[in-house]
Amino acid sequence: MPMHKVLPELYEGHAPITLHNAFHDALEALEEWKDGNEEPLVAVDSYNVPISHIFARMSACTDLLPLRTRDVLETIVDKGSFRASGGSLYADGAKLVMPICVERLTLSLLRPTASLIELRKACVEG
Repeated sequence: MPMHKVLPELYEGHAPITLHNAFHDALEALEEWKDGNEEPLVAVDSYNVPISHIFARMSACTDLLPLRTRDVLETIVDKGSFRASGGSLYADGAKLVMPICVERLTLSLLRPTASLIELRKACVEG
């Protein structure tokens, strides 16, 4: 199923609670994401969605961030940069974590796969 069908659309800048919860879960997954690992997925209405898709959808959300979500966000990004951005909307948070997400996605794509490692090992041993 296409992601635009799984993730609800914003309505005049407002997101349904489903997206608010998914954003919070995506932040927690980003916080735990180790460099080089594959992108974490978050369950949204029984579908596993890459966290980058959730951040992208929320990048235009004008809803206010609840304190619990702000706390998680502030552990990921520098508090000063968060406050300097205004730091009160979901869109602000999404725009701050998207570069982190892109960086980790790039590192995961550059990570050698198990089959490539085995091929290199076979070449060295052979």
